[in-house]
Amino acid sequence: GGFHGKSTLLSALQVGMYNKIPGDGREFCVCSPNAVKIRAEDGRNVSSVNISPFINNLPFGQGTDSFTTADASGSTSQATNIMEALEMGAKTLLIDEDTCATNFMIRDDKMIQLVHKDKEPITPFLYKARTLSKQGISVILVVGSCGDFFDVGDTTILMDCFSCHDVTARAKQIAATRAANGGALAASKENFGNVTPRCPVGSAFKPTGKVSVRSKAVVAYGDTELDLSGLEQLVTREQTNAIALALQRLPALGPDSKMTIFQVLTQLNALLDQGDGLDALANGQFDGTLARPRVFELAGAINRLRSKGSFVQLK
Repeated sequence: GGFHGKSTLLSALQVGMYNKIPGDGREFCVCSPNAVKIRAEDGRNVSSVNISPFINNLPFGQGTDSFTTADASGSTSQATNIMEALEMGAKTLLIDEDTCATNFMIRDDKMIQLVHKDKEPITPFLYKARTLSKQGISVILVVGSCGDFFDVGDTTILMDCFSCHDVTARAKQIAATRAANGGALAASKENFGNVTPRCPVGSAFKPTGKVSVRSKAVVAYGDTELDLSGLEQLVTREQTNAIALALQRLPALGPDSKMTIFQVLTQLNALLDQGDGLDALANGQFDGTLARPRVFELAGAINRLRSKGSFVQLK
């Protein structure tokens, strides 16, 4: 039910990979370091992302296997956020329906009858959840309005006055007697699709002026304002300081570089593990204003920087 703690619990889980001060309360709420919060993010920048596992047949023949836009919709932005997370090796997706695009998550039986599949470009997340599971990707999903997810859920937790109750048996019983459209759910038996690796183009990340961090969620990258508000697992401005410095290393990538974003950030992580730690980002000089971000937030910043031709797909 509403106001019983579903989103509060997810908010605690999404920062469960960070250490907490003893007595904080959240030190008992832990999560995989490879868990990524997914949401819709209208208006975000997208560069050469394969979102075809979720979206196809856009109007006017626009392709989705290398999707690029400076103004993503709710559904295309959420599809992009999932594909980018998988590209970086995410093993758990954290999703709250309150911050999702409804048409991306579900299509009920009535809408399926009204709008033919050939006219609907979106394959809802409901019909992809099982295919993700087959690839070892877990999903923790907060829902309060649609029981169709009972059909694909392994475990169902009911929140009642901020207490957790396992109601899996009851949810499975309901699903068995009132299953969603069987034909539509048949897509769950298909393969998920391809996650296409991408290579950042170094020259696209050269700032046109001074770089400064204005807040935890905003970086002035030359003449471009980088909005990080969609990265909910970014928790301190010091992490953003480190991200701003890391971005400025990308122009060093040669014009013929075939390093994927995963490889670039894996290499950077290895550098930060060495003796200088975060000071390696500041050319070895001591900088007490830095905190280490995860590769997912580093990648999130790189992906959101508005710069033409910032990625090419590795074929």
